[in-house]
Amino acid sequence: METEKKIIGRCPLCGGNVVKTCKGYRCEHNIGEQPTCVLNINGIIGNRKMNDDEIAGLLANRSILLDGFVTKEGKSFPTVLELADDGAVNMQSVIGKCPHCGGDIRVGSRAFNCSNYANQAAPCSFAIWRNIGGHQLTLAEAKEICGKQITSAELEMYREDGSIYRKRLGLSPDKLQIVKI
Repeated sequence: METEKKIIGRCPLCGGNVVKTCKGYRCEHNIGEQPTCVLNINGIIGNRKMNDDEIAGLLANRSILLDGFVTKEGKSFPTVLELADDGAVNMQSVIGKCPHCGGDIRVGSRAFNCSNYANQAAPCSFAIWRNIGGHQLTLAEAKEICGKQITSAELEMYREDGSIYRKRLGLSPDKLQIVKI
C-alpha cells in the first residue's frame, strides 16, 4: 500500500519532488539507501518555524525575504534565505550595493538600509522603505532599485482615501531617495 506524501515543490538541484518530512523538507531523491540528491531543508531555521508556502517560494526562486528569525539572545531580525547549489540554506542580510555610496544594502525590519549609515567618515542615509504607499516591496523590487535604479513594472499603491494607483519606483537624481515615477 502506497503512503501519501505532501509535495511542496520541485527540487532546484535535481528536479525531483520535495516532500514534507517529520523534520522539515527533503528531495524525494534524498530518501532511502542510495540518495542521489543532497537537498534537505530543516523545518526550523533561525529559531523560526518554516511553513510550506515559504519553502515553496524558496524552491521556486532560490531566495526569499522573511521576517521573524530570532537570535539566541531573543532579538528578532529579518533575513534573506538563499538556497545554494550544494543544497545549503544560507542567511544573507546583504541584498545589493548602495546606488549612492557603494556600501552594502542590508535587510532591516522596516527598510533596506545602507551599511554606511553609521560610518563616521562618510555617513550615507540611503534607505528603501519596505512599505511604500501601502505596497510591500519584494526582494526582487528592492534589488531592481539598487541595480537598475528603477522597478521594471508599475506597482499597485494606495491613497489615503483607499483609491488605487500604479507607479514605478526609482531613484532621485542624487540617488538618495526613492521617488514614484
